[in-house]
Amino acid sequence: MQPIEAKGQIVIQIVQQDAEDNPVLQLDSPGVEGYVIGRSDEGSSYQPDIDLTAHNAQSLGLSRRHAALVRYRGYVHVMDLGSMNGTFINGERLLPFDAYALKSGDQVSLANLLIRVLQEL
Repeated sequence: MQPIEAKGQIVIQIVQQDAEDNPVLQLDSPGVEGYVIGRSDEGSSYQPDIDLTAHNAQSLGLSRRHAALVRYRGYVHVMDLGSMNGTFINGERLLPFDAYALKSGDQVSLANLLIRVLQEL
């Protein structure tokens, strides 16, 4: 399967156990800056670009600056930002600060929070 092209929009689906309707975030493909994925915290003014606090991020082990969605060589990649609990694609742990190409339908675990990344057609 072809990696997700960094053009148009992508969909991030929050995969929740025992949920009939999994929340969906739709956003533009990452540009030059990319998107930091993480959680906000009452004790800090930091706000990640994609804030997953509302999806039990803290209790599921998500770091404030957990991972990033980036554009690399024209495709969407994910990069772990040195998180404490790790980032995984389809069950395989990522090395911190290395960019990994995403394919539509990949399941990305941010610690214990599972998301699915889809190419918007």
